[in-house]
Amino acid sequence: MDKPYQNLTERLLPRRELRRLVPVSDMTIWRWERGGMFPKHLSINGRNYWRLSEISDWMDRQEKAGPTAPLSRSGQ
Repeated sequence: MDKPYQNLTERLLPRRELRRLVPVSDMTIWRWERGGMFPKHLSINGRNYWRLSEISDWMDRQEKAGPTAPLSRSGQ
């Protein structure tokens, strides 16, 4: 059974760390998020963070799809 507080220990990536993993512009991330092709960020005190597990899953899906494949929708 899942514990309601299980995600409290989830590692959150600030924008600077996200850019190291996904080296694209902020505008590209925004467009991908808006289009459902990238995990949504969390806003905490006016700053954006992404869940490391969601970014890792997204990167795995992109790698499996291949370099010439279009971006897959987040969560699919």
